[in-house]
Amino acid sequence: MIARWIVTGFGLLVVCVGAWVFVQPFGLKEFADLFLTPGGLWFAVALRLTMGVLLWICASASRTPLVLRVLGAMFFISGLALPFVGLDRMVRLSEWGVGLDPSALRGVGLLAAALGAFIVWSVWPRRSEG
Repeated sequence: MIARWIVTGFGLLVVCVGAWVFVQPFGLKEFADLFLTPGGLWFAVALRLTMGVLLWICASASRTPLVLRVLGAMFFISGLALPFVGLDRMVRLSEWGVGLDPSALRGVGLLAAALGAFIVWSVWPRRSEG
């Protein structure tokens, strides 16, 4: 199932970004800046909608179907809401985040890495599936 491998790749990317933010806390601002343009905002919308659908599709064959369905719904709803939040608010939110203590930013990185690892573990084929 190609969706499972896309979700696995996404989860691994989230682990890497989370680890990077943990090591380099202000790297979160650099990462967020990629999405703080009109094109970046629409890319984030498309990414969230796509990942929401793919998480939902992969849920039934995963180790944690209910959790992945909830995550998929959250991704999808956040993708729908993002254009209403708007670029100006996203920029202000990013600026607020930069002002946080580095330990708080490291916590965000750790949570992101944990979420990515959970997604990978959830969709990774079990031994019996091969």
